[in-house]
Amino acid sequence: MNSTPAATTSSENATGSSRIVFSKAEGIAFSIALIFSFLGIAIGNLLVIVLFAANRRLRKRSLFLVINMAFADLMLGTLTLPLYIYQVGKSFQLWNGGWLMPLYVFYVIFDTFFSQASLISAAFVSGERFYAIYWPFKHRTLSMRAYSIIIFTVWALALLITAVLSTLQFLTLFKHAEYVWTSYILILIFIICGCNVGVWRKIRHGNIASQQQNRDSLNKRLTKTLLFVSFLTLLSCLPLVIFNWLIYVYDVQIPLKFYYLVNVINYSNSFANPVVYALRIPEFRETLVLCCLRRANMVNITRRRKKTFAVAPSMELRTLETLF
Repeated sequence: MNSTPAATTSSENATGSSRIVFSKAEGIAFSIALIFSFLGIAIGNLLVIVLFAANRRLRKRSLFLVINMAFADLMLGTLTLPLYIYQVGKSFQLWNGGWLMPLYVFYVIFDTFFSQASLISAAFVSGERFYAIYWPFKHRTLSMRAYSIIIFTVWALALLITAVLSTLQFLTLFKHAEYVWTSYILILIFIICGCNVGVWRKIRHGNIASQQQNRDSLNKRLTKTLLFVSFLTLLSCLPLVIFNWLIYVYDVQIPLKFYYLVNVINYSNSFANPVVYALRIPEFRETLVLCCLRRANMVNITRRRKKTFAVAPSMELRTLETLF
């Protein structure tokens, strides 16, 4: 649940006199940071999805949940982040205007839906890696049907949480929404941290099956990468949870710029994930390099053809001059 317009208004009221004077320089800085996050989220996650679709080597079952999370992050960044940028600029008086009710409803629902889908996907990624490390042989027998059910469960849970939180927000029951959201986040924290600790202990003590070790120095790296991504997603969300709890439950006065800062961190995580994939997963990196090389070759071939077509008419003219 990122900062909705209603949440921002409540934050402005909670900050008291600190909201009377706004620094346009700070507003511009926040807007630029969010615009860069928007571009990074859109380009990075779209690239991850395209590479997955284009290369068979990346179509591993262990990456299905990663692609699911990339899709949720892509939708979050492209559909709702531009509206949040508009809200930030309006709060810092960079431009004038107000929220139309349909736009407000759209933002609340889809921002909540896709952000929760991303968080739940991170929890399921941790659980899948835990299962892969502790029961490797059973994990290898998981079918496409099993992963389809898991992905369906992710979106069903996101829809359920969105329905509850959005209804409470529209009824202006922000404190109750915070109770529900915090309880749910604590469950995700328990799952992600528990799986991370369990996998870390298993890898550290070297209790992984020898057959898996022979096959999986790469799988170990993949496991560490995906656990890091899920933990990073959780860390980026925690400051927002804490700030919302302080504002809505304890009525603590927090300067608006700090509230926007934690939202910048929260959104930026959706951009950081593709960077981690490119740096830590060899298949992504190799596929990206191959795509770049193919692109460069296509450009060179096109240039050569253009030069050939440009030279051909002049050669024909010279031949005609020679004949006559």
